[in-house]
Amino acid sequence: MATVRMADYLRRDIVKKFKDFYDKSNPEVKHTTYIGDKVYDLLLGSKTEKFEEQVVDIFGTYINSEKFFIKSNKLPVSLSMLVYDDVREFNEMENKHTREVQEKFEEKREVELPLSSESLQLADQNRSWRETPVTLELDKHKPEDTHLFDLYLKKIISVEQRETKRLAKREVDVDKVETALEQFTTLNQALKAWPALTKLVSQDKISKVHEKQQRKRKEQQQRSKIKPIEQGLNQTILTASLLGDD
Repeated sequence: MATVRMADYLRRDIVKKFKDFYDKSNPEVKHTTYIGDKVYDLLLGSKTEKFEEQVVDIFGTYINSEKFFIKSNKLPVSLSMLVYDDVREFNEMENKHTREVQEKFEEKREVELPLSSESLQLADQNRSWRETPVTLELDKHKPEDTHLFDLYLKKIISVEQRETKRLAKREVDVDKVETALEQFTTLNQALKAWPALTKLVSQDKISKVHEKQQRKRKEQQQRSKIKPIEQGLNQTILTASLLGDD
């Protein structure tokens, strides 16, 4: 096999490919427009439209009412919940740093819920550098239908927990891959120890690793064709060499 050095760029390429494979095997957990629309209808909906009408009726042309409102297909909300994160700690038993998935509590986790269409919302006046809707603090807003609202909150929390756990687990696995690759100075060594690694390495690198092996195989095939006939031919060559030139 031709030697391929385990360079930093090669490690990065392998890790990037592993992340792609991980995301393919463990797809992103997304919020649905169904939940976004339901939360919007409960908290804003017709209330926002009525409020816009009132602003126009009361102030008329004295103020530009449009700057108080914005249409968006995203509904920003925040709420407290337990989520997951990857944490790097020193393991005294193994005498090394390890990365683990751990729970953590976020008092005000911000989430963007997708909406099925652009819907009227209040514009956040504190963010003058870009137009964005006001973030609704769901822990403070309790509509009349609290039963349905609580169900929607549970759905939101469930998605956030599954997605943060997925991402945290990915970082833990990536750390394992990086640690494993550090054990090898060449790609050849890594492939012998971890054959499945071929799926994470570009074909040109694999071809280079097998280049010398293929050359050696071809040499052996060519040798096998000569071997049966060489004895007699070699005798002729050797005899002529011993006799010397005339």
